[in-house]
Amino acid sequence: MESTLEIVIEALVTLSAVAALVAIVYYGLKMYFESINRSSEREWMGKKEHEFFPIQMQAYERLILYLERIHPERLVFRVNKPGMSARLMQAELLKLMRDEFDHNLAQQLYISNEAWKAVSKGREETFKILNRAAENTDANGSSMEFSTAILETLGKLDRVPTEAAVDILKAEFRRKRMGLSGLAKQV
Repeated sequence: MESTLEIVIEALVTLSAVAALVAIVYYGLKMYFESINRSSEREWMGKKEHEFFPIQMQAYERLILYLERIHPERLVFRVNKPGMSARLMQAELLKLMRDEFDHNLAQQLYISNEAWKAVSKGREETFKILNRAAENTDANGSSMEFSTAILETLGKLDRVPTEAAVDILKAEFRRKRMGLSGLAKQV
């Protein structure tokens, strides 16, 4: 018969072997599931980026189009009609800018806060240009006088605010596109 000490030692050896085996299996399974999790996460992020990117690209396109449409010079040529008064033209320009801005409000979901601030600032600065030009135009003046005042005000600027905002949007879009191509290489 075995002694109690031998039974205890044999039980401890068996328990140690079982504990070591459980630890090895646990560690192996943990590593396996973490690997699968990382792989699934990379795949999900890649898929998300590829599906989200076209929507984002459209937002950048729409906002750049908006900024190009509210460029003061383009506004003048688009809105000016023969016989229109300066004040009526000013009202038409401001209404057009507000309406187009309202139409594009949701695009801020797809761009950074800094880019949205640039779009908003471009809009606000364009309002200021139009209002400054209106101050320099006779209240009973023609739309042609107002148009001339707008173009003169633009000529005094180092940079048109809408162009600065467009540059910010383009730069941000390029950074995002480069980030996406880097992600595609990882997946």
